Amino acid sequence: MYLFKNFSLIFAIFIMALIASNSLGAHSSFTSFTRIDWNAEDKSIELIIQMHAHELEAYLSEQAGERLSFLIEGDIAALEAAAGPAILENISLTLDSQKVSPTFLGLELQGQTVFLYMESDWATAPKHLHFLNKLFFNIQPGQINSMMAVVNGHRQAGEATPGDGPIKLTF
Repeated sequence: MYLFKNFSLIFAIFIMALIASNSLGAHSSFTSFTRIDWNAEDKSIELIIQMHAHELEAYLSEQAGERLSFLIEGDIAALEAAAGPAILENISLTLDSQKVSPTFLGLELQGQTVFLYMESDWATAPKHLHFLNKLFFNIQPGQINSMMAVVNGHRQAGEATPGDGPIKLTF
């Protein structure tokens, strides 16, 4: 009986150590998702970037040199004002071999997710789209920036990690 009790204890400790070592070795990943749509009705290209609010507020706080939070109503205007330039300097969009500079329209907070809206005039459905979002690449280990583009109902997607070039799609 004594041997069985000790074996059970040793086995339980082994299982707990195994679980703990797997948890310690787990790799955190950070993600953003961009949807790009060509809007045939108003002849524009529309971008919506979706990410965790706490990642964006930490990044923008560091850029501003002060702690900003989406949980503080008075900080939201400062976060939105800082988000536009930060996003625009970290994305690259080329349509049919022409660099596109979207206009930042604003952001929206839904729970713990922030949506950033951008748009640019574009008269015809693009045949070639190159896109790279490199936001957080130099500061978040494991950052993955995914995207999906929709042109005339045709969907294509890709993802970029640090060191990758732009995602290249042909419609």
